Amino acid sequence: MPQPASRFDAPKGGLSDGWAWLGRCLMSIATLMYGAVPVLVDLTETHVFHPDWPAHARFHMVWLVAQLAGTAGLALFLIWSRSEPEGQAPVWRLRLAGGLGFITLSGFYGSAVTARLYGGALADAGGVPSLWGLDANLVSFSVALGLLLAGLWLAHHRDPW
Repeated sequence: MPQPASRFDAPKGGLSDGWAWLGRCLMSIATLMYGAVPVLVDLTETHVFHPDWPAHARFHMVWLVAQLAGTAGLALFLIWSRSEPEGQAPVWRLRLAGGLGFITLSGFYGSAVTARLYGGALADAGGVPSLWGLDANLVSFSVALGLLLAGLWLAHHRDPW
């Protein structure tokens, strides 16, 4: 009797299963970019332990990082947990995971666009260095948004060709 596939195994089927799996991988990379990278970057001297940051700002940053990590954990579960006989994540789970990522990244873009209204800035002196002359957050989250949308499209449509 064949062993049942693990709930998290790569697909064993044809080309369309491979595209869906690739889409889920891209969604996962994007999810880690908004959920795990802030834990590694923001809980350092560039943010939470920055000597010029007020205590209440530090509190809000830790709260935000915890929320991002929790949201990402839920999104990864939705992307990879399967319950259908074919072993694919149901479409509603992929859409919900994509929606969580889109809401998270939209919050970043909303705060960036309105920064002048509240005296905010994308970076501080002594903060995260730029990438190719561009703000590192803007580059990272733009890549994450592109990966999330491409991955959702591949995972949802299964065979893009």
